[in-house]
Amino acid sequence: MTDFFSELWLGFLHVRIVDGVLPVIVYVLAGGGIVVTLLWGATRRWFLIAALAGVGGGMLAVALWLVCVRWLDLFGGSLGMPTYLWLAAALSAVAVGTASLFRRGALRRTVAVVAIVSSIAAGTLGINAAFGLNRSIGNLLNIVVDQPLRLPAPTAAPERSPAPVRPLWETWTPPAGMPLAGHTGTVAIPNAESGFTARSAGVYLPPAALTANPPRLPVVLMLMGHPGNPDPAPIAQVLDAYAAANHGLAPIVVVADQVGADVKDTGCVDSRLGKVRTYLLHDVIPWMRANLNVAADPRLWTVAGYSNGGQCAISLGAEHPELFGTVISVSGEEFPGASHPADALQRLFGGDAQKYEQAKPLALLQQHRYSGTTAVFTAAKDDPRYLDVAKKFAVAAQAAGMNAQLRELAGGGHGAAALTGGLRAAFAVAYPALELSPPGREATATGP
Repeated sequence: MTDFFSELWLGFLHVRIVDGVLPVIVYVLAGGGIVVTLLWGATRRWFLIAALAGVGGGMLAVALWLVCVRWLDLFGGSLGMPTYLWLAAALSAVAVGTASLFRRGALRRTVAVVAIVSSIAAGTLGINAAFGLNRSIGNLLNIVVDQPLRLPAPTAAPERSPAPVRPLWETWTPPAGMPLAGHTGTVAIPNAESGFTARSAGVYLPPAALTANPPRLPVVLMLMGHPGNPDPAPIAQVLDAYAAANHGLAPIVVVADQVGADVKDTGCVDSRLGKVRTYLLHDVIPWMRANLNVAADPRLWTVAGYSNGGQCAISLGAEHPELFGTVISVSGEEFPGASHPADALQRLFGGDAQKYEQAKPLALLQQHRYSGTTAVFTAAKDDPRYLDVAKKFAVAAQAAGMNAQLRELAGGGHGAAALTGGLRAAFAVAYPALELSPPGREATATGP
């Protein structure tokens, strides 16, 4: 019986909420429930009450926007027009349903309850779909559903593997039967050095890694946003397209969990929230070297991140050029705790303002001169706050000696389109640097 309920729970967490059957059912229930609520026993007086309730719900949405977004800036910037429209629609529908609860008839009230609950669910799914980052119920609840991945044994210890004389793009011939796409899954990375409680990391193995005699491949340490999940699906989608156009070659990816099981904004620093920097540098990276069939040369190592993770990526890349030859920041935050710096100063740095300043990526970039480091910063034009940050990073990285490039996306806001679009633009630049495609020109991927 326990196994049955466990399987049921896992199945529930896997249910897709951006597309698929569930959103359709919820939207139909919400729309149908409100229509029935409005038309059942319709009178002029009831229409007037319903209209006033709907307007009241819309006004509540405006008030929430003013207080939470404009005045308190709880989310670190605008949430985008689709979010506001969904919020207004959901609250208006809930207000109409609530008004119907005061009408006579048990069945009518039951329909009103269904309309209220389904409208809340529809608003939640609609807002989530507008961002597009949480693909399943598990993602939405910040629960990582373990999908253990069998890792191919490394061909030889990295320190005993001589550096290849010729680049991989020139020497690799894909064998017959190589998979057309990579595999994703999860791995539990021990935290012996840090003690940081992280969720299982996501892993992507490209087609070339799944062959009988795989080459040692470049590797990416990927960090997602907050709140968020170490989900390898977005970067896997992008790299599968590049692999298809480059003989199955793509980096191996580990999506580490820098926000932890409690889903806190750790800023990627060691603090009272946990030794996150230690976890990434002294638990995750050594595990990657020991367990993955990856190149030893730091030139072929990339640190990448999105939003909260984008700040982590440029911080780690700026501070440790000896570890990473390529840095990718997709819609990255400007510094640890950028949404609420006064709070971050206390939570992450114990009130030490000097320590806080020294931890900011722009300060870290001024402490080094870089030679041979490639950096790509991306953001969407309709996400001006993060586009400004990307521009600052690109200028500072170029001044510090990096081969830094800025990629402005036509659209995508601060959601899934900006994430996948940013990664696609960044890996066009990164592929030649990782010796996965010919030098001197940007790599191509399949698809539009």
